[in-house]
Amino acid sequence: MNPRLFLAAAVLGLPLAAKAQRVTYDEHVLPLFKNQCLKCHNADKPKADLDLSTYGGAMKGGSSGLIVAGGDPDGSVLYKTVTHAAEPTMPPKSKLADKEIDVIKKWIAGGLLENSGSKAIASNRPKVDLSLSAASFGKPEGAPPMPGDLLLEPVVRTARTSASTALAASPWAPLVALGGQKQVFLYNTDTLQLAGVFPFPEGFPHDVKFSRNGKLLLAGGGRGANKGVVAVWDITTGERILTAGDELDVALAADISSNQKWIALGGPDRLVKIYATATGEQLHKMKKHTDWVMAAEFNHTSTYLATGDRNGGVVVWDAEVGQEVQTFTGHRGAITSVAWRTPDLLVTASEDGTVKTWSVKEGQQVKTANAHNSTVSVRLNVDGLMVTAGRDKTISTWDQAGNKAKTFTITNDLPVRATLTHDGKRVIATDWTGRAYVWNVADGRELTGLSLNPPTIAEQQQQVARRITDLETELPKLQAKLAEATTATVKAKTDLDAAKDGNAKRSLTLAAEVAAKKQGEAKAAIENAESELQIARSSVGRLKLGAFYAQVWRAKEDFTARKDEQKRLLAEADSAKAAIKQAEADIKAAKKVKTTTKEEKDKLTKRVKDLEKSISDNKKLAASSKSAADKMTKPLQAEEKKLQAMTTDYQKMKAASASAPVKSARL
Repeated sequence: MNPRLFLAAAVLGLPLAAKAQRVTYDEHVLPLFKNQCLKCHNADKPKADLDLSTYGGAMKGGSSGLIVAGGDPDGSVLYKTVTHAAEPTMPPKSKLADKEIDVIKKWIAGGLLENSGSKAIASNRPKVDLSLSAASFGKPEGAPPMPGDLLLEPVVRTARTSASTALAASPWAPLVALGGQKQVFLYNTDTLQLAGVFPFPEGFPHDVKFSRNGKLLLAGGGRGANKGVVAVWDITTGERILTAGDELDVALAADISSNQKWIALGGPDRLVKIYATATGEQLHKMKKHTDWVMAAEFNHTSTYLATGDRNGGVVVWDAEVGQEVQTFTGHRGAITSVAWRTPDLLVTASEDGTVKTWSVKEGQQVKTANAHNSTVSVRLNVDGLMVTAGRDKTISTWDQAGNKAKTFTITNDLPVRATLTHDGKRVIATDWTGRAYVWNVADGRELTGLSLNPPTIAEQQQQVARRITDLETELPKLQAKLAEATTATVKAKTDLDAAKDGNAKRSLTLAAEVAAKKQGEAKAAIENAESELQIARSSVGRLKLGAFYAQVWRAKEDFTARKDEQKRLLAEADSAKAAIKQAEADIKAAKKVKTTTKEEKDKLTKRVKDLEKSISDNKKLAASSKSAADKMTKPLQAEEKKLQAMTTDYQKMKAASASAPVKSARL
């Protein structure tokens, strides 16, 4: 270090080395920004909408998006611009000193700490590369993606159920996703059984979507006026592979492009934002809407993104560059849903009661339908079949030509959302009381099974046990009724065969028909009871397996959290050692400085004492952090061994369950 520079810094009171092991915004980064950046990026003159004078401003980023990603310097715009690795270079006419760049790098790598009491912020960089080489909207090769080993235990079980706007069906598989409180439920639409639970600790999911190939599940939500994020899971493993966005308000609308390169979200701030799945960074922030953004969806080919707001505005954007392509006006109420019929034709639903179809290429409306008195939802499946829901308490299906086909009525409360299953055979809807509905499209029969607040596995086991007991008690009675009906049928037939008088024959024929009908009803009742008993008995094993997997899942979560804590402690110790090394170098340089005044000498002496105290403090911290991490090693090894054993036991239980299916009494 240049002695004169050192002296100047000492006189000015600037930090020469980290006083603590952790680089923070308040103590290390803000002084650097004051010297180098705030002339252009302050609250009064935020060039490019970037204000670096406060921690919140730095976290918010500028007009081009976020500038820092916790734990990921190489993926942070700020670090790339100050190292002149990306345009625009900052500062534009010079370059920061290596030491200053290192401070910024350590701050980002350390988790963007605001002060010494802050918690590190993790990067949203995904665990795997989600992007596809081309837009994927056709049917995937082979069997459609289905859930593997997923959590079946609800994260939250409440006394009352809340309404949910989050409802979506898989494009290719018998699956439907419903948003619950701090979780998303996945149900099999064929069996109506719970197929998986995806924890969403950030709050309430307001929008859910499947990727076009059906492998990924996306949920946008959070807490109003507090936090908004979008989470993405792999439905085959249950792994959460990406979190996008860190909004100051809830994400009301979200989607993932068919090429899986981008995630879009919108909400009360009236902005539409696009994030890259490869890095988790914000690519575009689009301003056009005049009210809350309520709906968003990419088209089949990932060329367009459509968004709708509470003021009736519909905007189509170029998905890659984030530029406006078309603005459609014509709705007189809030936009509640948007859906693409083709890569060019956009369908929108509004509280004005209409469902309109627009051509992006032509830039105009091509069709309108008066669907309900106030339309709250529109969805299309891959075959072009459409379903709408309205505040007239009806759910309507529509054919490919846009003609209304069938209508289903909700008697409980106003509907919130509706969707069609992948094959169009069932309609699923939710209402404002939090109730979920399922209808067979063919015969209009209403089914039960879906819930936004399903019971715990223990509660389900109790319910199943009671049902098995009831059915086993009921079956002998039903068999006795069948025996009586059979006897009556045989007698009626015998009497009919023996009758010779015409009037008597007519009377006995009617009696024989009644007896045969009762016999048929008795047989059907037994078949239904035996079928239900078979399902209940098979549920015993499924629930037992689910309960054990919940234990494995919790053990894995606990182990991962403790392992991460050990890594943090070791990183803290390494950081403290690095701070010690830097402080020792600064002290060595300070001893070479020649002071000319008493004031300079006193300031230099004080600075050296501060550095010596920093060394002492960091030695204690390095020792304590390393000791704490070392103490965790043996318990973690034991936990890992226990987790491996539990996983092995689960796989054995799963294999035994698959190889020994439960047979019904009838079989």
